[in-house]
Amino acid sequence: MKNQRIGIMIVLALVAVAILLAVTTPLLFDKGTAPEPRQAASAQPKGGQLNAKGVVESEHEVVLSSRVVGLIQRVMIEEGDIVRQGQELVHFDKGKAEARVRQAEAELAEAKAQYRELQTGNRLEDLDIAASGVGRAEASYNQAKIDFDRQQRLYGKNATTLVEMQRAEERLKVTEQALREARSALQKSRTGARIEEKERAKNAVARAAAELEYQRALLADYTISSPLAGLVVEKIKDAGESTDIGTPVVKIIAPEQVRVRAELEETDAGKVHEGQPVEVTSDTYAGKVYKGKVTKVFPVIQKKTQKSFDPMASFDINTQKIHISLDDYSGLKNGMTLTVRFLK
Repeated sequence: MKNQRIGIMIVLALVAVAILLAVTTPLLFDKGTAPEPRQAASAQPKGGQLNAKGVVESEHEVVLSSRVVGLIQRVMIEEGDIVRQGQELVHFDKGKAEARVRQAEAELAEAKAQYRELQTGNRLEDLDIAASGVGRAEASYNQAKIDFDRQQRLYGKNATTLVEMQRAEERLKVTEQALREARSALQKSRTGARIEEKERAKNAVARAAAELEYQRALLADYTISSPLAGLVVEKIKDAGESTDIGTPVVKIIAPEQVRVRAELEETDAGKVHEGQPVEVTSDTYAGKVYKGKVTKVFPVIQKKTQKSFDPMASFDINTQKIHISLDDYSGLKNGMTLTVRFLK
């Protein structure tokens, strides 16, 4: 009896669970399949008119980079400074470069002196020495000639030996050769160096001059100067910092040469053309409308670079870059964000 009561209780429990599931399951499915809220519609205005975000930028922006591996010694500008074309902005430590220039200058001076000496011939002192050598050689030869003639006469009279006469003859030949060499040396001193010697000296001067020019060019790389009259918008490096070749140091723009750059979303690519009129507005000047036109439509699609008005908007979208020229830029500054409306 006891076992029967337990079995009946189990059956009743199972029936109760089944009834509970039958009642609650439809409610769960209805909740899980409820329709999701619809996403907001496109931000583009009704009627097919296109809007895009834009920014004021300089048409001429340059980033000046280091051309040397070295240490920045001095930065002579600050952000916001107006600079003139050719103005020196940054100095690097150039002690070693200056030493190499001085060495190249000395080598060029030496090469020029050697070439000049060959061009003008030997100095007067050298000519005097060569002439004195000829005089001594002539005196030795004349004395040897006298001695040989005397030995010949004595030998003819059997007053000397053959050996003595041969010795006199040998000395005559030696002094004659010495005289020829002395006269040749004097002639070279008078006529100067050979053509090929002068040519080698001339080439040495050219090589030294080229080396000096190269070292001076390297020295110039230790100073960064502004290539344009403009505005310093960013000082990237400061004194005491080290740089490699190509390290950005300063950014400069031409503040008077500006344009508007807009980014059109990929879904609207091809809907804007060059010459199309636009209206531009800025939150800074509420109610003011700037008129202009599209000057360039870039044929490529690339990742978005401008920040959106919506801080939650994603950068992971593709856009088409558009350049715009305005009839009037009064009040607009580099970097200002704008709203561009493309008119039909």
